[in-house]
Amino acid sequence: MLAIQPRSRRRRLLAALLILLVMLVLLWLALPRLLGPAAERWLSIPGLEALHVDVDEVGAGHTRLREVRAVYHGVGGDRVEIAMHDIVIGYSLPEGHLQGLDIARGDVEVFPAQAAPGAPASAWPPLEWPDLPLREAQIGALRVVVHGAQRPPLETQGTFHLRQAAGALRVEFRPGRDLLRLTANQARAPDDALAIHIEWVPAAGPVADARLTVGRQPAQQPVSLIAEAPLPLLATLARKLGLTLPLSAPAGTLRLQAQALLGKTAGGLQALGGEAQLADALLHAEGTPMPLALALSGKLRFAWQASGAQLGLQPGLDWRLSVGGEQAFQASGRLDEAFALRQEDGVTHSAGKLPFALHSPQWGTWEGALRRITLQGGTSLADWRSADAELRLRGNLKQWQQQAIRIGGLQADGDLALHWSRSNELRAVLAMQLAIDRLSSSGGSPLTVGKSTWHVEAAASAKPDDEFLQSLSLQGEASSPQLELTLAGGTTRTLTLGPSRLQLLRFKPAGHGSGSGEVGAPGAAGAVAELRLSADAIRIGNWPSPDLRAHLRLDGSALHADGRLRLQGKEVLRFAGSHALARSCGKATLSARQTLPTLGKRLQPRPPALLPLDLQAGEADARFTLDWCTGPKPRFDVRGRLHVQDANLGWEKARVKGVQTTLRLDGLHPLRGRIRLAAQDGKLATGTRLSDLNVDLALAARTLSVNALQLKLLGGSVGSVAGAPPSLSWPPSEKTLPLQLAVRQIDLGQLLAVLEVQGLSGSGRLGGVLPLAWRDGGLEIDNGQLHSLGSGTLKYAPGLPAPDNPGLQALRNFHFQALGLRLWYAADGAYRTQAKLEGNNPDLYDGYPIRFRLNINGQLPGLFRAALFSGDFNRHILEQLQSGKLE
Repeated sequence: MLAIQPRSRRRRLLAALLILLVMLVLLWLALPRLLGPAAERWLSIPGLEALHVDVDEVGAGHTRLREVRAVYHGVGGDRVEIAMHDIVIGYSLPEGHLQGLDIARGDVEVFPAQAAPGAPASAWPPLEWPDLPLREAQIGALRVVVHGAQRPPLETQGTFHLRQAAGALRVEFRPGRDLLRLTANQARAPDDALAIHIEWVPAAGPVADARLTVGRQPAQQPVSLIAEAPLPLLATLARKLGLTLPLSAPAGTLRLQAQALLGKTAGGLQALGGEAQLADALLHAEGTPMPLALALSGKLRFAWQASGAQLGLQPGLDWRLSVGGEQAFQASGRLDEAFALRQEDGVTHSAGKLPFALHSPQWGTWEGALRRITLQGGTSLADWRSADAELRLRGNLKQWQQQAIRIGGLQADGDLALHWSRSNELRAVLAMQLAIDRLSSSGGSPLTVGKSTWHVEAAASAKPDDEFLQSLSLQGEASSPQLELTLAGGTTRTLTLGPSRLQLLRFKPAGHGSGSGEVGAPGAAGAVAELRLSADAIRIGNWPSPDLRAHLRLDGSALHADGRLRLQGKEVLRFAGSHALARSCGKATLSARQTLPTLGKRLQPRPPALLPLDLQAGEADARFTLDWCTGPKPRFDVRGRLHVQDANLGWEKARVKGVQTTLRLDGLHPLRGRIRLAAQDGKLATGTRLSDLNVDLALAARTLSVNALQLKLLGGSVGSVAGAPPSLSWPPSEKTLPLQLAVRQIDLGQLLAVLEVQGLSGSGRLGGVLPLAWRDGGLEIDNGQLHSLGSGTLKYAPGLPAPDNPGLQALRNFHFQALGLRLWYAADGAYRTQAKLEGNNPDLYDGYPIRFRLNINGQLPGLFRAALFSGDFNRHILEQLQSGKLE
């Protein structure tokens, strides 16, 4: 029995050990199943929830997990969903920490928190992380997705590697061949700062680098950032973040240094400041109808805090802007001094000048500076309530042409002020000095304005909304000291204007509608405008220089004008008219009523022919109607009447009284009308009395009819030949006119007295005919014939010793029975006379009958003017008389 009992105990011990071994084996086999739920239940990390761990294998120095899933909620409400697959955890039990973490693949989805309206802000959490119980971790394929509420998800994937040693953390993420590296140094003491270094090293292209330093207590310690990044990378990142940028950045680098004081609540900011530098930046417009490129290089400084902000462009900043399309232009600028924008109490204003230069093929080269800008409202464009800007402009334009208008050699210098208000209107004020070498217009009536200087002041206003064009209104004024206009055509005429001013009282462009309520057509035909025009001393040749005052109105379909011409500051002519834009035709009336003495005083300066005119009495009344069309067949016509009554006129030595004149004009093409002139009495420059002047001329299409032409003088009369009124071709040709003046019962003594030759006298009566001709703008006498009407005397006794000349001796006391005279007078003053005398001198040859001829010729310009007005005959008539030869 004793021998058997020990054997039995051993069997029971072996059985128990076997059972324990089996239980340990079963426990070891079940350990992975037990560890997963235990970890899910006992692993306590703040914010970690919905943790799921699937353990695949537990070894002596490692553990393999099939999958780990978790949801993490951050302090600020952010949510992160994590899924890791095929995880190998290496650990050392003696050392008591993890040696490494190797994950085959993982997915991380981030859902940023959406702040609820009115939700209280949370405080900044301490920026620190606990020392991880591992040295190294890596993920072979990591996919990260960031979801945004207002933009598409941002997704990237690549390899992930983490390494921790001595309080330093280094993370590397490689999407493809690129590398994103983050290095962070943990803060040890409470006053220490957390230093984060982020590097982006692409496979091709420049490197991006950022260094962030932030304290463990962000609300109490400043944050600094030093970064350098290529602009193409920033633009690509902005697009991936869902930001819509107006410009793309194909080239350039941004360097940034910034310091910030954070607020007490998470996400808050108390102050921000720093400096940014752009190097060789190139920006292109995205989605615009015109190609646009902007190049920038230089520094800018910025500062912000709750009470205000400032942005300063530093000296040396260089920019260039190129805009393509039909209205292409280039703009550029370089700062020689700082230009800053400051915001205080909702008002943004500038300090300094921002220079710029503009060049356009259509508008020439301009330069200037933004001298002032003021903005009222918030920090964004949508918050602005009003804006004001003031610019200085200076430029030149070699040549500009728009349809029929051409400008050459334009130089400008002035100021432009702009005002914009969201609730009110947009206004612009321009004050500019313009110098123009040449301004011309082509067409049916070519016009050229010579070198001129203009001072322009203009203002524009409009509603800043969809009704901009309908509400646009312009006002302004342009003035010039002197203008010289040349009108080309059949005859070139030069018109000189003294100081001139054009006032634009109001202007609304096409589409605003006319006064009739109809919507105007595009262009000038639909516009509404009101202008005032004044010009002093309008000179055409040597004519008097009137002043012009005009009021013009454009009502959408027609241009209306009324005004007056003034001489010596007094009105002499009124006009009113309109021009229909659609038909290019118009009509106007001219009216004047003046006393002749008053008019004579105001006719200054006068052309030489009018200088001796003396208007002593009388009154003139005129009214004419003008009718024209500018296209397609230009036309101009005038109709009207001029009446002068009870006029007393003087011209040098000539006088005429009681003049009644009526001029009726029936048209210009051809010239048609009627002239009636009557005078009671008067005298010529020679002292010859005249009376009963009666002239009646009728001008038809091609014919001038002489209804009446009579004048009593020299004891007889001169007038048209009795019979039917002669009809003359008009305008007169170079041939002899069929107009003959009949000379009746002229007293020879009075005729010789006109010549005022000392010792020359006579008696008797003359009659005959004087045929008139027209050549080179002057009257001629073609073979005029005068003869004596009975006997008479001709005596020439100068009181000097008579030369040995039988003819002059006979003329000392010549009694003629017959006297005949033929004469010719040309427009240039050349004359020729042939005289035949038959009679005797009782004191010579015992009164023997004498018959002789006397030929006299020479040059006597202005014979008719001298006879009628001045009385200044050439003294060479005497010399010609003394050289006459007896035949």
